[in-house]
Amino acid sequence: MNREEEPQDLGFTRQEFDRIVARIQDTRPIDFRDDNQVARIKRGENIPFLTHEAITETTHFGSFEGAYYGQEYRNTRVGTIDAESLNLRRFFYLLDYRRDGKIVIAVQYTGNYGDYDGIKRCLQHVIDGNAYKVVSRTFSSMRHEIGDGEPIELKVNIRRQNNRAGGRSLFSKNGMFAIKRADYGEDFGSDVRETLGDLRGSAGTRKTALAALINNGDLLEIDDDDIEGCSLVMRQDGRQHTIYLLGDSSFATKFAVNARVGLNGLPDQAEVRSELLRLLNDVVTPGLRQ
Repeated sequence: MNREEEPQDLGFTRQEFDRIVARIQDTRPIDFRDDNQVARIKRGENIPFLTHEAITETTHFGSFEGAYYGQEYRNTRVGTIDAESLNLRRFFYLLDYRRDGKIVIAVQYTGNYGDYDGIKRCLQHVIDGNAYKVVSRTFSSMRHEIGDGEPIELKVNIRRQNNRAGGRSLFSKNGMFAIKRADYGEDFGSDVRETLGDLRGSAGTRKTALAALINNGDLLEIDDDDIEGCSLVMRQDGRQHTIYLLGDSSFATKFAVNARVGLNGLPDQAEVRSELLRLLNDVVTPGLRQ
């Protein structure tokens, strides 16, 4: 998260971070019999924080409960769970205050279950996000997303317009085309890895790199501005997944955490703590700690 005020992009002050720390340190149980407390959770103003540990003054680790509601479902032992009741799952988090004033939040997921949005909304409320614009940005690593998978298809959305002043767009072209390994040539995988492994920066910079990659295939010559969207289809372990290359997706990269899972389905707390610190220090934001 970072605080944005025109014309500057500012980080959080230490006083604002201390307000967040004061909230996550408060692990007193929430009274779920109080309808007002339940409503606050549903509005994103609060979540149950369960444990807290100050690793340093600027790095904090703990656990919280993510709330799920809005759809009726059936439990084979309990019975039907109504749509408005809160269903709570436990997750670990790591919070780090960086030298540039930005705050990094890492949240442990188990499969598809996690609640980054819940903890983000709660902390935005703590620092009074209505006083100024608070925005969040995700961390995405193309090199990590590619991993050991095999690139099989590059999908490009293009738009070409007639550049003649006042001319009608008779020759404009909008659509999507796909570049497959068989069409591109035997260097498809290596060229994709080389380009995407270092793909970062502004959308314009990324479009330039992608245009160069596409033109290498001798299939279609396009300009940087022709590209509206681009995604890569990967195959790994017999499954296909899509990586969005121009901000089409707001999903952050998920990093595998090496932690044992108990009979209750929860990962080992000490091992998650160690892994989140490792990822923060070595992968996500090396050199930006306080």
